[in-house]
Amino acid sequence: MAKRVIDINEVIDSAKYIGVPLGITVLTVFMMLVDGYDLETMSFVAPALVPDWHVSRELLTPVLTASMIGMAVGSIAMGWLGDRIGRKNSYITCLAFLFVGSLLCGQAQGLWDLFAWRLLTGIGLGGVTPLAATLITEWTSKRVRSVAIACSIVAVPLGGMVGATVAQWIIPAYGWRMIFHIGAALPLAFFVMAWFLLPESPKFLAQSPKRHVQLARALNLLVREKRFDGTEDFRVAEPPAPPGNWLAIIMKPPYLSTTVLLWIAFAFNTLGLYAFVNWLPTVLTSAGMSLHGGLEGAKYFNFGGFFGAVGGAVLIGFIGSRLVGSGLSLVGAIATFFIGMTVTAGMGNPQLHLLIMIAIAGMALNGMQCFLYVVGAHSYPTYIRASGVGCAQTVSRIGGVLSSVVGGGYFAMQPLPPVSDFFYVVGAAVLVVVVSYWSMRTHIASRKATRALEPAAAQVQRQKDLAP
Repeated sequence: MAKRVIDINEVIDSAKYIGVPLGITVLTVFMMLVDGYDLETMSFVAPALVPDWHVSRELLTPVLTASMIGMAVGSIAMGWLGDRIGRKNSYITCLAFLFVGSLLCGQAQGLWDLFAWRLLTGIGLGGVTPLAATLITEWTSKRVRSVAIACSIVAVPLGGMVGATVAQWIIPAYGWRMIFHIGAALPLAFFVMAWFLLPESPKFLAQSPKRHVQLARALNLLVREKRFDGTEDFRVAEPPAPPGNWLAIIMKPPYLSTTVLLWIAFAFNTLGLYAFVNWLPTVLTSAGMSLHGGLEGAKYFNFGGFFGAVGGAVLIGFIGSRLVGSGLSLVGAIATFFIGMTVTAGMGNPQLHLLIMIAIAGMALNGMQCFLYVVGAHSYPTYIRASGVGCAQTVSRIGGVLSSVVGGGYFAMQPLPPVSDFFYVVGAAVLVVVVSYWSMRTHIASRKATRALEPAAAQVQRQKDLAP
C-alpha cells in the first residue's frame, strides 16, 4: 500500500497562526530581547570604563570589535550546526554562550580580559538571530511570516532600549559590572525555558525518516487534531539538494547573485547599525553631553527600530519587500546626514530634533536589518536556509568590524575632527545598502502579486502531475 504523501508547506500554510506558531514567536521575542540587551552591553559600559580604568576612547576599539568577530564565527558555525543537529539544539547552544560570556565579562580585570569574554559572547550572539528567523520561517504560514519574523527581530533594538534605560539607573548606583551580571542571568533563564518549550522545526524533521513520528506529533500539535501518525511520506516542496557542500551551492547559480548582493547589503547595513549601536553614547559624550544624554540617544535609536521593523513588515504585504526596504534605507541615510549637520561640540543634553533624527536612523537601520533576514530566509531552500542566512550574517560582521574601525579611527585622529564627519561616513555606507538591496531578484512579492501568480503556478503543477 502506497504511503500518503504530505507536503509540509501546505500543512504549515493552512494552519492557524494562533497556537504553536504564535507561541514560538512570543518565546523568540523574549529571547531576542535578551539578545539585544547582551549585544549592546559594551556600548552602555564604555563611557564608564574610560574614567574607571583610566583608558582613552580609542583603546576601546578592540573590545568593541570583539563581539563582531565572535558573531562572525557564531553566525556561520551555529547556522551550520542548525542544519545538522536541529534549529532548537543550536539555539540552546547560543544561549549557553551568552550566559558564560556575560558572566565572565562581569569579572574582567582589564581590556584584554574583556576582549576575550566579549569574543565568547559574540559566538552566541551570532547564531541567535538567523536561527530565530529560520525557526519562525519553518513554523509559520506565509500569510503572516514576514510580520512574525519582524516582531521577533525587532525585539533586538527593544532589548537595547531596555538595556539603555537599565544602564542609566544601574551604572551610577551599582557600577558597570552589574550590567554584565544581568546579561548573564537572563540567557540562563531562557536556556531552561527553551529546553522545555521550544519545538524543533518540522521542515528539519522532515529531512530524516527516522524522526517522522516526532514530526507527526509536531504537525498534530500545529493543526490541533490527530491527523498524522508518522507512517506518511512527508515532503517539502522544494528543489532537491544538489551534490556539494552548502557554500558551493550558494556560490553558484541560481543563488550566486542573491548571495553576493545579500552579503553587500548586510555588510554595509551592519556597518551603519553598529556604528550607532557601539559608538553613539561615546560619540555624543565626546561632544560634551552627559552620560545620561548619551544613553538617551541610544534609547531613541533603539525605539525607532521597533517602528521600522514591524511597520515595514506590514507594508511588505501591500507593496513587497523591494520598495519598502530600499525606501526605508534611503530615509535612514538622509537622517544620518542630518544628524551630522545637527551635532555640535559642547551642545549639552541632546535636543528634541536631534533625538528625532536619531530615532529615524534607528527605524531605518534596525528595520533594514530585519528585512535582510526575512528576504534571506525567503531566498534559500530548507536544506541550506540556516547555513545561507548564517553565512550572510557572518559576512555582515565585516561591516561590524569596520564600524569599530570607523569609531576608533575617528577618536585616534589628532586633532579630533568635527563630530559631523563620523555621521557623514556612516551615511555614505547606508547609501550602498539602498543600491544593493534594490538590485536583489529574490524579493518577497506583495500579497496582491502573489495571488495573481497562484493560478498560473497551479496550472504548471497540474501539467507536471499529468505528465507521463
